[in-house]
Amino acid sequence: MVYQITPDESFKVIRNCSGCGTKTVFQNTNCFRVNANGKKIDVWLIYQCVKCKHTSNLAIHERKNPETIRKEEYEKYLCNCSELALRYGTDSQLFSKNRAEIDWSGIRYSFRAEERVLHEEGAVIEKGNRLILSNSFMLKVRTDKVVSELLSIPRPRIKEMEKSGDLTVKEDKCGHKIIIDIHRDIEVGISGSA
Repeated sequence: MVYQITPDESFKVIRNCSGCGTKTVFQNTNCFRVNANGKKIDVWLIYQCVKCKHTSNLAIHERKNPETIRKEEYEKYLCNCSELALRYGTDSQLFSKNRAEIDWSGIRYSFRAEERVLHEEGAVIEKGNRLILSNSFMLKVRTDKVVSELLSIPRPRIKEMEKSGDLTVKEDKCGHKIIIDIHRDIEVGISGSA
């Protein structure tokens, strides 16, 4: 079964704030700024300091010919489409392009899959199953924490299960995946702190 680790909110940014005079956290306002400059267009995603409300822009398009931007997407920029703002607010490449430092502390995420059997109390994953956690958003999350949350089994218990050979956990850093192989039937949804 394949699960996608999906951010529940836009990434926050750590940068110098001219209002605060120090490095601080900026959050996505879900608003775009569109500016025409001659025959070229600029589009930015607006971020705001959580303390003083000063703004900072992440460039989405700079000096683009208007014809190169799809009309429906352009209209979404103009009406501040929150879905589009979330899509750009979780696009690691956009942050790299803007040399923006992502604040990975406290990032909220969830697991998405076609089948949601793992969070049912007392569900059993049978021996021979493989669970793949795809991290295509490239979230910086601890492997043991994510596995514990997915299986609803405390981290110390996960470590015991790895030592006893009940399961193995491997990271495929190039493919942005965590692979969990089950070597014994495992009951998930066990209450306890992760």
